[in-house]
Amino acid sequence: MQWSTDIRQIKAALWDQAFIGRTWVSCPMGRVVGIRRRKGQLFAMVYGWGRWYPVEHVLIVAARTEPALSRPSPLRSRSEEQIS
Repeated sequence: MQWSTDIRQIKAALWDQAFIGRTWVSCPMGRVVGIRRRKGQLFAMVYGWGRWYPVEHVLIVAARTEPALSRPSPLRSRSEEQIS
């Protein structure tokens, strides 16, 4: 969880939120779905509101990911089911 004003970091988090789903980007008004900077001011598009709102910063919450080795393999569980 971190507050950010870096436009590139926020855009990367928005992409992750939209296509992968392991990140949550929000501001005090709600979930952010777009970000832009105009004349030095940061503007956020809030989900369902339909216009750009000036914000000082946005909150980026990234879900923790587990290492791939700790997850059970779906192929292994299927083959074990077929054997028994």
